[in-house]
Amino acid sequence: MEKKKKIYNVIGLARIYGIHPNTVRLYEKLGFISKAKRNMNNYRIFEELHVLQIKVCRCIFGYAFTNRHIRNAGNEIMWSIAKKHWDEAEQNTDCYIQMIEQEIKKAQKSCEMLQNWANSIRDNEILLEKKMLSRKDIADYMGVTAEAIRNWERNGLILPEEVGAKGEKLYSSTDLGRIHIIYMLLQSGYSMASIHRSISMYDKGHAELVASALDCQEYDDFISVGDRWLYELNKLLEAAQKIPSIIEKLKNL
Repeated sequence: MEKKKKIYNVIGLARIYGIHPNTVRLYEKLGFISKAKRNMNNYRIFEELHVLQIKVCRCIFGYAFTNRHIRNAGNEIMWSIAKKHWDEAEQNTDCYIQMIEQEIKKAQKSCEMLQNWANSIRDNEILLEKKMLSRKDIADYMGVTAEAIRNWERNGLILPEEVGAKGEKLYSSTDLGRIHIIYMLLQSGYSMASIHRSISMYDKGHAELVASALDCQEYDDFISVGDRWLYELNKLLEAAQKIPSIIEKLKNL
């Protein structure tokens, strides 16, 4: 005898994951889960397919940290899963995990630079080939938009070293150390104003005031900013690594 399929209404489905029913509706609207069937009263009817699809959604969207590239890669996973394109979903998941791993490497490097910066040790390591870098080069390397780099310029966080033949602003590869730190502090939730205060203290030779300018009481608090960012990324990676097994369950429904 064929087992009767379990069905859920929007409230019941939301309760499984402790989210608001409107979040379920939003996932459907954005194409992250398959379209629900409707009963005679026009209420949505969800099945085990949707339970697993939302489980993937929570692995991707249930964590504090993200950036544009990681978020877009997560969207690609959900769109392929909603369409039941399993091979594509697996490929997208592999790309997503790789992006998070790359971000973790960037975070580890930023934490090391932050430690050096807090101790007033200038990091002179050349991160790329010795050459001048455009806004686009910097944006591509850091995984942000060129407009974000302009915004950092407008707020006095970074200053270009040279102007190119076509009037474009250029940075040296050694500027990436400072840019890593700015990126990390922004990702950790510090305001543009507090970062500017902190960098200004450092540039004026007051390294001992760097932490207080960020409203940190002690250097330990200052350094832990990077640790929290790395912690959140590792949680995101741990969740991402659960997605392939959920896709296997979806394939076998």
